[in-house]
Amino acid sequence: MQVEVTRLEGKRLSVTGTDGRLVIDDLTPDGGPGDGWRPTELVLAALGGCMVGTMLSFAADQEIPVADVRMVLEDEVDGPPKRIGVITMTMYIAGDVSPRQLESLKRVASKCKIGNTLADAPEMVFDMKLAP
Repeated sequence: MQVEVTRLEGKRLSVTGTDGRLVIDDLTPDGGPGDGWRPTELVLAALGGCMVGTMLSFAADQEIPVADVRMVLEDEVDGPPKRIGVITMTMYIAGDVSPRQLESLKRVASKCKIGNTLADAPEMVFDMKLAP
């Protein structure tokens, strides 16, 4: 998997992935037009999307009748150094789901790929070069 981040103007960035593109931007008070995603929102979106997607796949495989799902994620900043210190997550499930099934869905969702990555940080290899 690979994404590419390029500068559009100022601090406004374009992110291109396998099948799409999105814009990263600063909040208006920080100098951006305020119409793009913030990097921290992307972290929360990646985690929420991974958890919901993993849970829905499991629910379908186990024939658990999940009629609808909504998830709210919120971060709390910590530091120094400045970082996300706490992520609070609540997933709301609609459907004829028993308490036992709900617990299974919760367990499976919490073990998604992004959640596992955040729980056990990967090695990060960084390099910087002059453009040709």
